[in-house]
Amino acid sequence: MKVYYYFLFRIYKYFKDKRNESEFEALFSVIIVSSLILSFHLIGVYIIANYFNLVTVVTNKLYMVLFMVITGFINYYFFIRDEKFLNYGFQKDKKGGVYIIIYMILLGISLIIISNINRKKIFEERRRNLSIEQIEPGKSLIGDIVKWVEKNN
Repeated sequence: MKVYYYFLFRIYKYFKDKRNESEFEALFSVIIVSSLILSFHLIGVYIIANYFNLVTVVTNKLYMVLFMVITGFINYYFFIRDEKFLNYGFQKDKKGGVYIIIYMILLGISLIIISNINRKKIFEERRRNLSIEQIEPGKSLIGDIVKWVEKNN
């Protein structure tokens, strides 16, 4: 937990010192940024579970946004609300900042790699299980227009 609190502290100090935000704005920024990072972690776990067919695919984007909002409320209630991360006496240092930057880069790279692996799996499943909709070509509006023009000329 101390590592996560240090992460929250560094986000807070960044927005407080570098962006010259008030305490309320800095706390709000901590809520948004940390909830976004936490959501990316949980979405990565979901993608891995989906790859091993442990969960079904969620195709509605609204569910993902709702999931991220709920994650934000939980993150605020358990970690940010009482501002414990400000009471640990953490100090800003370059080493911690470098670790956080490396961590965020690795998180982004791992999400891209996991997503590409999962995408390949989905395409292979679609190729193996062609549905009727995918086999029969759909009607095109241009074809209907051409037939109408030919019929009326």
